[in-house]
Amino acid sequence: MPSTLDNPPIQLLVVEDSELDYDLLLALLARGGRPVRARRVEDEAGMRAVFQDGPVDVVVTDHSLPQFDSLAALAVAKSHDPDLPVIVVSGEMSEELAVSVLHAGADDFILKSRLFRVGPALTRSLQAARERRAGREAAAALEQSETRLRALTRHLETIKEEERHRIAREIHDDIGATLTALRFELVGLARQGQTQPAQAPRLAAMLGLLEQAVAASHRIQHNLRPPVLDAGLVAALQWLVRSFASRTSMVATFETNREDLPLPAECAAAMYRVAQESLSNISKYAQAQHVSVQLFAATGEVTLEISDDGVGFDPGMLQATPGFGLRGLIERARGFGGWAEISSAPGRGTTVMFSVPTGPGDKAHAPQRHEGAATSTK
Repeated sequence: MPSTLDNPPIQLLVVEDSELDYDLLLALLARGGRPVRARRVEDEAGMRAVFQDGPVDVVVTDHSLPQFDSLAALAVAKSHDPDLPVIVVSGEMSEELAVSVLHAGADDFILKSRLFRVGPALTRSLQAARERRAGREAAAALEQSETRLRALTRHLETIKEEERHRIAREIHDDIGATLTALRFELVGLARQGQTQPAQAPRLAAMLGLLEQAVAASHRIQHNLRPPVLDAGLVAALQWLVRSFASRTSMVATFETNREDLPLPAECAAAMYRVAQESLSNISKYAQAQHVSVQLFAATGEVTLEISDDGVGFDPGMLQATPGFGLRGLIERARGFGGWAEISSAPGRGTTVMFSVPTGPGDKAHAPQRHEGAATSTK
């Protein structure tokens, strides 16, 4: 004989005004061999008292009672535990009644004339409840995992921006100062070179190399942390698009519907990086002639869109082997409670969209989007 530890009794709550029907129910369950510990009540107050007294595994309720019915019993049971299995028994057959109680959350509907079905129905209902709870727990665990991932992604983005800022500052303060001092020294030597003509070509070449180093230092500083970003996202994107156009000879335009955007500094920096990386990818891979960068503020969110008329690519290629660039873009957006989409097709260019909520309070209500079919991010 199995022990009660291996086969613990079912904690059964029966909502029934007929003691005879209650005894018949227990007798039928006893035939199944599963131990049952049952309590009978007749109204809402009785149900709530039992719920407060201890655990309940399953509820079996008569449909019609003098001052209560199965729909009310269902509401009480589900308010206590949304996964608690409830079986409704009734003396009358009505398709409309069966549909209504099942839609209300009942696990099964049994006629009293077929009460022998209650044992198997109890087993199925308990299994279904276990599966519901497992599903809820898995969903909750997944949500917690995604929340931690979003927080980590945002934290990493913040750390990256801080590190870029620090490196840019060190380049400016240390390397920049050293290059400037060296330039003064070489200019002084070049002036002395007027009396030493043989050294003049070498000094001129050294000055040329030094100017290249200074220009490279300035370019790296701007890429790491453009000072214009301190003037706001709109000014930074305008500067970025102008620089891209002059560097690549592509026709690049920038549009916005707001000059002042209510974005935290970290969100603005993230949007700037998306534009920077997208334009870099366009210059490397797109073979485009026209590029459009648009920044639009709507209720609760700000969206950045970068489009080109380049060669595009087959979305199926990226579906088969998703690139880290796409995943990084999606996770970067999710880290700020936003969304990202990337679409492309051969010969039809590529569009990147990146959207973030305008404030921390909007994160939970940020529009949910699915990642796009393809991207030019490499």
